[in-house]
Amino acid sequence: MIAALLERAARRASQADVVLKTDETTRLHFGDDGLHSAAVATSLGASLRVVVEGRQGIAGTVVEDPEDLLTRALESARVGDILTPGLPSRAALPSVITHLPRAAAATLQDLIHLVEILRDRLQTAGLSLNFSVRRSLGSVRVANTHGLDAGYDVSLVDLRLRATVPTGGRRLTLTGRLVGADLPSLPELEQLVRSLRLRLAWATRTVPVPAGRHRVAFSSAALPTLLRPVEQGLNGAAALLDLSPLAHRRGARAFSESITLRDDPLLDGRPGSRPFDDEGLPSRPVALVERGQIAGLLYDLETAARAGVPSTGHGRRTTFGRAQVAPSNIVLEPGTADENAVLAAIGDGIVVERLRGSPDASQLGGSFALPALVAWRVLGGEIVGVVPEVTVAGNAHELLNRVVAVGRDAEWQGSRWLPPVVIEGVSVF
Repeated sequence: MIAALLERAARRASQADVVLKTDETTRLHFGDDGLHSAAVATSLGASLRVVVEGRQGIAGTVVEDPEDLLTRALESARVGDILTPGLPSRAALPSVITHLPRAAAATLQDLIHLVEILRDRLQTAGLSLNFSVRRSLGSVRVANTHGLDAGYDVSLVDLRLRATVPTGGRRLTLTGRLVGADLPSLPELEQLVRSLRLRLAWATRTVPVPAGRHRVAFSSAALPTLLRPVEQGLNGAAALLDLSPLAHRRGARAFSESITLRDDPLLDGRPGSRPFDDEGLPSRPVALVERGQIAGLLYDLETAARAGVPSTGHGRRTTFGRAQVAPSNIVLEPGTADENAVLAAIGDGIVVERLRGSPDASQLGGSFALPALVAWRVLGGEIVGVVPEVTVAGNAHELLNRVVAVGRDAEWQGSRWLPPVVIEGVSVF
């Protein structure tokens, strides 16, 4: 399909490119009484971009019909935006693992066995357990009229658990997650079990926290609330629209020197890893924040051309949409504080494990006020119990200037690699 499509497009457009994505996803859901549902879904999507007389046209399809796709893309170009960037030519691509044969070959019983291991180790009186497993196998291929034609395969296994236990007159839900290109290993499963058992022990006692400003440790699961405004502010599209409070501060300190942030698509076996982006640009790590200083922004081809800078290779395309700037794997550099040092840095405060929901879609300003679904009371540098539901509030940009400690033990939260971060003066009420 792609060769025929580009051959026809080259006769009627000055340049054209296409991205073809396939996916097969198996989903399993388990409750207290076993397997509740199992489903397999497959998809194919192709997005064609053409440039005719300097104007961009885009069309997408989920069926293999090159002529119809080209016709609609050419019609779109009649009223499309003026597109200034040139498409990339063939280039050497970096090596990165995005597909593991063991995950691809796993049977339904192999996926069920992952849950059985966890259930056997966690079953106890009064504890309600729910699990889900998602295994996705797919491919990405990008080609254009400049001779580029490259592709890679993808595997992803996402295992999640929810454990609900009564405590302090309410039902507390604790969560765990393992995600990567391969099946979780037995040591990873055992670590998940140990973590949950420890938190269940903490949950046997409820300890309130007085309203006010406290030292708060944001766990890896809660930290995205603080990082989303930063990620949005370092997006080249937001900078072009003059919406970013960070874009004009490149080279200046915006956060604590403890904060070093990068986007890294070349980490083996992670959810956002890839050898090239959806526009065919070779992938590379990009420094975003270096010791608190703004070091760089992310761009796709169009935003980079409008800004007069090279693309960083962060274009993402869906079947029916235009390319957008999107991160790959966001990595917050871990610090030196072990678990005991993190608790010592808190002293008298709380650990926020999980927040309810997220701020509004427009998060560039950084302000938030969210209930903590799970938070632990810390007194004298030790966790002494679970906190009744409280609200945590502040401004992400300001709070990231008040970092007291950064943990050394990071965890993957989807495509983010995050350690716990202790922050001074967080509003809790």
